[in-house]
Amino acid sequence: MIENIFSGKNILIVEDNAINQMLVKYAFANTGVNTSVADNGIKALELMKSNTYDVILMDIYMPELDGYQTTEIIRNELHSTIPIIAMTALSMKSEEEKCITNGMNGYIPKPFTTDILFNELKRVLDFSESLA
Repeated sequence: MIENIFSGKNILIVEDNAINQMLVKYAFANTGVNTSVADNGIKALELMKSNTYDVILMDIYMPELDGYQTTEIIRNELHSTIPIIAMTALSMKSEEEKCITNGMNGYIPKPFTTDILFNELKRVLDFSESLA
């Protein structure tokens, strides 16, 4: 199964909506993936200080610090190249382009299926690991 290739990966889910948090965590149930959840960008940055993640699933529109602002800090202040996949309900081509232009590596429109999530995750992780 495709999800077994993610076993042992550490994924940070940055999402302010509790239901969406639950759905993403449920998608990784029984896959061997370790997930952490932050409900805004400030909490995500705090978690990154004490944990190592393989990928970040980043909601775009959140209170406190949104996905664009958080990505900017990760890229420009933390100088991290960790793969970041945007997750947003605003599914327009221009939004996807804005996410990529602002330093994210991938894009998933909400609502999404586990197939969409896993395929984008595999694409981004395969690409980042081929650069290592």
